This record gives sequence, structure tokens and C-alpha cells, in this order.
Amino acid sequence: MLCAIKQIGKLQRDKLNKNKLEVLVKNPKFKTVLLIIINLDKESYDGIRVEDIESTKKLKYLFTEGPSNGPNPTPIANINIKEIKKTFFRKIQKWFDKYSTSTDLTKNEKLFLNSIKEIISKNKDRILNDIEKDVKDIPTKEIKGLSIKIIKDRNSQYIGEFDIFKKILLNVDKEKSSDISANDCYCSICGIKRELVSGNLSVFTFYTIDKPGFITGGFEKSLAWKNYPVCLECKFDMEEGRRYIEENMSSFNFCGIRYILIPKLIFEDSNLLKKILEILQESNKKISYLKKEERKNWKVIEEDILSILSNQPEKLTYNFLFLNISQSAERIQLLIEDIFPSRIKKILEARDAINKNTGKEFTFGDIRAFFQKSDDKKRNYDLDGYFLDIIDKVFRGVHIDFYFLNKFFMNRIRTDIKYYDSKTQEKNYFHASISRAIMSVLFFERLNLISFEEVEDMDKSIFEDVFKKYGNVFATPVKRGLFLVGALTQILLDEQLKKRGSKPFLKKLKCLRMDENDIKSLLPEIQNKFEEYKSFSKSRKCIFQEAYNYLFTAGDRWNLTNDEINFYFAGGMNLAGSIKDIFYADEKDKDFEEENKKEG
Repeated sequence: MLCAIKQIGKLQRDKLNKNKLEVLVKNPKFKTVLLIIINLDKESYDGIRVEDIESTKKLKYLFTEGPSNGPNPTPIANINIKEIKKTFFRKIQKWFDKYSTSTDLTKNEKLFLNSIKEIISKNKDRILNDIEKDVKDIPTKEIKGLSIKIIKDRNSQYIGEFDIFKKILLNVDKEKSSDISANDCYCSICGIKRELVSGNLSVFTFYTIDKPGFITGGFEKSLAWKNYPVCLECKFDMEEGRRYIEENMSSFNFCGIRYILIPKLIFEDSNLLKKILEILQESNKKISYLKKEERKNWKVIEEDILSILSNQPEKLTYNFLFLNISQSAERIQLLIEDIFPSRIKKILEARDAINKNTGKEFTFGDIRAFFQKSDDKKRNYDLDGYFLDIIDKVFRGVHIDFYFLNKFFMNRIRTDIKYYDSKTQEKNYFHASISRAIMSVLFFERLNLISFEEVEDMDKSIFEDVFKKYGNVFATPVKRGLFLVGALTQILLDEQLKKRGSKPFLKKLKCLRMDENDIKSLLPEIQNKFEEYKSFSKSRKCIFQEAYNYLFTAGDRWNLTNDEINFYFAGGMNLAGSIKDIFYADEKDKDFEEENKKEG
């Protein structure tokens, strides 16, 4: 992944002819900056000037970030509204205390910095009062910055217009790189032997060497360069690459989880890399706009992005970096590396096949529906890790355990069946959840990520076309029997709703926690109910006959978990319409005709 970032950074540096200083300077994270006006001509403090940040003045602001408890490499910083005094002392006054005596400076440069330091020190109380006063006039939620502006020889200039501040910034970065380094060693990125390689890489903050356990070579910090030796040229390319990616390829969302998309060339082809970066940059802009205006469209854009990626040459691969950023800390949630366009194409082809087979629109959001919260009452999404693990396996083609999946399928379905009655239709997601679960299973099976028993030799069923439609999901007698019992149950519930306005038979389903004995006793109860309603038609007798036949063939000890038993049963409930359609087409059964009209 870091090699991919380096490729992007080098392309951008060559394109824009960027020097090291331009790479180090970042876009300020604040919209408004408070400037302390230092008048060297009069040796005075001339108040505070508030101005909006302009992107064209990036090099003039000379913004870079540093440690939270000390000064940044340049005297500019975000203001902590609750700690204005600390921000002023740590980020401005201490900056001049630290760098005005640097041995790398000339005599005149030291005099220049000390003159500013003295004016700030003499007027610190006035400066603080003015800052606190002017901050109140800026909207509370708006991020603010603090810096200085210097009047010299009647010219009012930003810090970035003075060479001394640029010099110090470059020196600070050089010292940081040289702090943990080695001479005449090979760079792990470009593979070239360099005069200096550094181990103090800061492209991503999840890489750290501040803990002994993270250091190769006896836990000695001086040997940390062995972890990941990088030459200074590659370091600047990577920092530029990170900047470009963050600004142009970090608005992508996978089912609501933010990720960074990083293309990587396998064979050198700068034109191809330029092309894909332009496509991703344009898509990123489109998504940023939709996030404000049409938030529901993220699914459409997500599918479009994958489609675009799948149609690129096999000269490149993709890295999907799911990064959780909290304040200044970064934590990798998932990194999917080196995914070829052909793999993405195969995933989309499987999705399209499911859509064609079911007549519905399947997306990764259907899988996500089962991996959000372990309890609906929880405030935060605590199942993101499980969902990302599944996505990782989908992209890399790794086997997924059906028993693991089904546990989450049934948790959701069991929650939804509690609302499956006539009085709470607005909460009735029961059939939608079953449908999502079945489509997800078909999708995984299509990609050979889960496997079921091969279809056993059985007498041909009148429902053969229904079972074939779902591959090997209902491939054994017991699964087919459970499916038909579920279908009969749904037909009965529809009958009850039509005649009584409620579904009392739902109580018999034990919130879908039934075992083998429950299913076997359920079938005669369903038949009795149909007979009570005088609706035990010829068509329904046929379904019962098939169900009894399959369960009799399966024998005792089905070797299925309770989750599996209830999954196949629920599948039958959801697809009862497919069973009814067979008789409606062949026999024009009036009972089924009415029920079909109701289901729509």
C-alpha cells in the first residue's frame, strides 16, 4: 500500500513540480485565522486581525502540525476554545522561545526572531485579551486558527513570506528524519541504496515507534529504522501521495463505512495511473456533493465506483483502506490489498446473477443489514468488525462459515418477527430480512465462498423449479421439508389475517427458536387449522404430501442446528408465493388466487 501511495505522490510532484517545502505545508484545517500583528518598524503590537482562510495563500500560512503538548514546526495552530491561553503559550510564545536560539540560525536571523519574541512577551496580556474578545465574534462551531503577521519595512507579511520560517520548517523535518536513521542502506520502497534512510515515518499516524514492543532489533529505539527504512525522496513522495489521497479519494463509503481507495500500478504506466486518478477524483467530488444533497444515493455511487474499477486493465490493483480517524489518532479497521479489476468484475457478475434470479436488487447493504448492532437499543454500531471481515473475504475469495453467518441472520429475523402482526405494519421488516438473508447466501455460494451438500437423488418434485432457482441452498430432503412447512405456515397466517384480522398461529413458532420435534408437531397443527377454516384444498393437500414425504425421507436426527432449522423454515415463509404460483398457474385454485392478490 505504501508503494502505491509513493507512486501517486511521485506522479503529483512531477506533474506540479513540487519541492520539499510545498509537500510539507498542509492546508489549514480552520476556516478563520486570528493574526497577531507584530510591527517591527515601531517595535509594537498592533492588535488582532481576523480573516477568512484562502486556499491560494497556503504557502503564506505555512501551516504544519506538531505535537499536542508543544509548538508546531511553524508559529501557526488550531485554537482550542476552552484553552486559549494554553494554545497561545504552547504554540506561539514557546515557538519563539525554542527556535530563536537555534544553532542553525545566523546572527541576523536570531535578532529577527528575538525582536518578535520580545514584543509578544511584553504584550502577552493584551494579546490574550484581544484573542478572547475577537473569538466571541466568530461562530462557535467554526474551527479557528492562530498565527502572526509581521510588519517590516512598511510591508505586512505572513510568516510564509519570510525565508527564516521556511528554513526552520525544513530543518525540523530533517532532524526528525535523521533522529532514527542509518547511512548507506537500502530503501524499502524504491529498493535503492541511499546515503540516508529514516525509520521515523509519519505518513500515517497508526505507524508508531514510541512503544518498545513496536521496534525491531532488541526493542532499541535507535534501531527502529530497521522496521521500515525509507529514503528521504520516497518519504516526500509518500507524504504528497497521502495529501492527494486524503483530499481526492477519501469520501468513499462502503455501506456507510468510510474508506480510502488507493490504486497501485503493477507495470509502469503513468498514463493509466493519471486516468484512474482523474476518474476517482471526479467520483469523490460527486459523492461529497451527494452527502449534503442526496444522502440516500450513496448506494448508487458505491455500485458505480465498483463498476468503473472493474473495467480497468489488469496492469493495476486496488487497495481498500478502512481507517478510523478520531482527532489526531488513526486506527486501521481493515486493509484489503492488491485486488485485481477482474476480481471486482466477478463480484459484480455474481450480484447481477442474483438480481436476475430473484427479480430484486441485491447490494452489499443487504449483508450490512445483519451486521450493524448486536442490540437495536445500542447507540453505536458494534458489529462493524464482523461486517468488514466478511467484505475482506468476499474481495479475497476466502471461505465464509455459514454457521457464523446464520447466527446473525437469525438474530435479525427473530427480532423482526416480534413485530410481524397486523397492528405494527410500519415496523414489519420480517419478510425483507428473510429475503436479504437468502440473497446473501446465494451471493456467497455464487462466489464459492460457502458450500452446501450436493443435491441428493430424490424423486422429482412438482416444486423442482423453485428449489433449482436457489442452487444447493435447499439441496437435501430435510431442507426441502422445512421449506414447505414454512410455506404452509405462511399460507395459514395469510388465511388467518384475511378471516380474523390477526395471526394467532404466530405464537406456535416460538419466535423461530423451534427444534426438530417442534417442526414435526407443527405440521399436523397447520392441517387442523386449514380444516377448521374449511380451506384444506386439493392444492394444499399436495403441499402437505410433499412436506411429509421429505421429512419422512430425512428420518430422525437431522444433524442441523436450531439456527439452520429455523433459517430454512423462514425461507419457506418468505417464498410461499412461489409455491402458490405453481398451483395458480396449473389449476386456477381460487383460494390461492385470492392470496396471491393480497401478497401483490
